[in-house]
Amino acid sequence: MPLYEYLCRDCGREVTIWRSFSETSRPSCPVCGGGDVSRLISRVSIIKSEKDRTRDVSWIDRDLGQRLRRKARRKLNPDFEETLTRMELE
Repeated sequence: MPLYEYLCRDCGREVTIWRSFSETSRPSCPVCGGGDVSRLISRVSIIKSEKDRTRDVSWIDRDLGQRLRRKARRKLNPDFEETLTRMELE
């Protein structure tokens, strides 16, 4: 059963309620018992395998190439330099 977050308009608290997918009745606040609750959009986390994480380059710092070049004072391996350039162009 999934967890859903609701805002109770009666007591003003955010509450988490376990609900089944087939449940159609309107939930009530477990704190005050009020029935005036509205569902909130909650954050989700996606678990990726190590293989998927290494393929996904959206986490790469786009300024990494420039910082590495400054630190190395332009003494980078040509192959590594080419890789950095390709990363920056994407």
